[in-house]
Amino acid sequence: MPVTDLAESTKQYWKDGYTVLRRLYSDEEITGFRAECERLWNLDGLDDDLNLRTEFRRGPDGQYAFDRLDPVLDISPTLTGAATHPALMRALATVLGGPAQLLKAKLIRKEPGVNGYAAHQDFLYWKWLDTRPDLLTTVVINLYPSDERSGGIGFYRGGHQELLPGPPDNPEGDFDPSRLDPSDIDVPALDAGDALVFHSLAPHFSGRNNSERPRTVLLPSYCVSDEPGLYQKYYKREIVRRCKEMVGFERYFAQNDAL
Repeated sequence: MPVTDLAESTKQYWKDGYTVLRRLYSDEEITGFRAECERLWNLDGLDDDLNLRTEFRRGPDGQYAFDRLDPVLDISPTLTGAATHPALMRALATVLGGPAQLLKAKLIRKEPGVNGYAAHQDFLYWKWLDTRPDLLTTVVINLYPSDERSGGIGFYRGGHQELLPGPPDNPEGDFDPSRLDPSDIDVPALDAGDALVFHSLAPHFSGRNNSERPRTVLLPSYCVSDEPGLYQKYYKREIVRRCKEMVGFERYFAQNDAL
């Protein structure tokens, strides 16, 4: 059973841009989610260079490492259950001030030695949804203990008040982190079963995984909306975008260039 004080969590969310829902999932549920992730990570065809569902990142040896499944819920009823868990949906409704529906969901596994993600705000990539940033949020469902050493997500506390401009040479791009105060950075330590909830404008990043095991998290995103079919709308657009912009084909191109 959750042990989080939702009143305090709501207060922290709107003040800092993020909050942690402690022990949202039971040990038994986490064990099942872990087993499901191992099953998914070993499905045939997921390491195909032209599989639009999978993405790769540079590993410690300079080679591409299998990094994520996005989307993932359509091939996993178990993880769909995690992303739509009644306790989570009730908590989100309280924190956000209204019922939320799924927008997207991805499964990320950061192997030891693999780098993280540069500082950014999710809302920059969701402006096309034509909705207010206060209505959009992402949840990190933590399957193993996570902290700064394992490449956990870091936040600039209170930086979720506006969409920050990009650098002069790319004003529509991700913001320059040097514009923010590094003393505001917080990397919450999480236990298995915790859920980290963060605002769509919360500036965040993740570091290199310097631990001895993979860092595995399910990241569903939500929108407070009565518009039906947001999840389907998101991925119909996303697949077209990936094909048009050749997103996710980096390893394929690198292999071709090496021939």
